[in-house]
Amino acid sequence: MKAPHRIHARAGLALACLFAALPVTAQTVLLVVREKVDARPLPPPLAVREGISGSLFDAGFVVLDAPGSAPVPGPAELARLARSAGADVVLEVATEYADTALGTDLVRISARTSYALIDSSTSGIVAHGTQEATNKDRERDVDRAALGSEIGRNVAIEVKKVMDRL
Repeated sequence: MKAPHRIHARAGLALACLFAALPVTAQTVLLVVREKVDARPLPPPLAVREGISGSLFDAGFVVLDAPGSAPVPGPAELARLARSAGADVVLEVATEYADTALGTDLVRISARTSYALIDSSTSGIVAHGTQEATNKDRERDVDRAALGSEIGRNVAIEVKKVMDRL
């Protein structure tokens, strides 16, 4: 039989290793995403949202999904919602797709995405940007879901860079 102090020491060491592997405090993001094609809202699941959520989650962020509403509230209201949900920032994203038929089974998809990162404590916009993407020359392999996911991952990379500086 092992001595009780050895068991406690091993348990303490295991617990210390577990806590060392966890982030000290995870940053929390309230995610607000709108996606439209030819000016019509797309129904869920939204590919850009999925790309952002997955990428930020994999990077150690806690991502809260804001329910959809039209029109999107302004920065002050979004910041208030984020504070009430316990989020540090709001990531507001809008993607507009345009489809061009290239034949019976090919569609070229172009997308323009704008995003703003809003500090929940001040309602100030701490970062913003736009990205454009297309499936040109990849029409057979890249549908809207794949293109939206690419866009989401790219936005998440930019957001992570900003969050690392805050």
